[in-house]
Amino acid sequence: MSVLDLLRPELRDFAGYGSARRAVDPAMAAADLWLNANESPHISPGDPSGEQRRYPEPQPLNLRKKLAAVYGVAPEQLLIGRGSDEGIDLLVRALCRAGRDAVVICPPVFGMYAVSARLQNAPLVEVPLIDGRDGFQCDLDAVAAAAVGNGAKVVFLCSPANPTGQSLTLDEIDSLASRLADRAVLVVDEAYIEFSEQPSCTGLLASHDNLVVLRTLS
Repeated sequence: MSVLDLLRPELRDFAGYGSARRAVDPAMAAADLWLNANESPHISPGDPSGEQRRYPEPQPLNLRKKLAAVYGVAPEQLLIGRGSDEGIDLLVRALCRAGRDAVVICPPVFGMYAVSARLQNAPLVEVPLIDGRDGFQCDLDAVAAAAVGNGAKVVFLCSPANPTGQSLTLDEIDSLASRLADRAVLVVDEAYIEFSEQPSCTGLLASHDNLVVLRTLS
């Protein structure tokens, strides 16, 4: 089974949007005037190069290459968005059918996971953090059981957690991703990874096609 089989059925053959520059005949790709894309034919005095009057690349390759080198992944493993909020929203919308496919979160946690679930009318399943010897901890056995028992398509974990600060080990993430294989996508939000002693779990991407890692420049 491919992770693509977890997508909403009506989206599995969806070609997606292609901008005018991407959809055009390759022989015309170097054309200077793109009035059909509503780009200005005039150069602004504040932009002598004329580059700012053109639409940027949706997924700029040079930026992806540089970020891939920083994060230790391949450029094709990267999707650049307008902050993690957009990534969270896209994941929920692409994977969850309204009223059917659940989202699992571990409160107290970053609020956007719940917001995106509710906007999609996806059932929201909460597995609260437990108060352990070393502070708050995520009960991963309970998370796995909740995901399987409620037909979840997305499981959000925050490591280090916002606002409680605890981190998950690579072994814990690896194990949970395996338990959710062919069932749900495990999303690990590493917005604050630079403040953690735990390494990033990006190295696990090659082993789990149902693992997504969120990073942010904020």
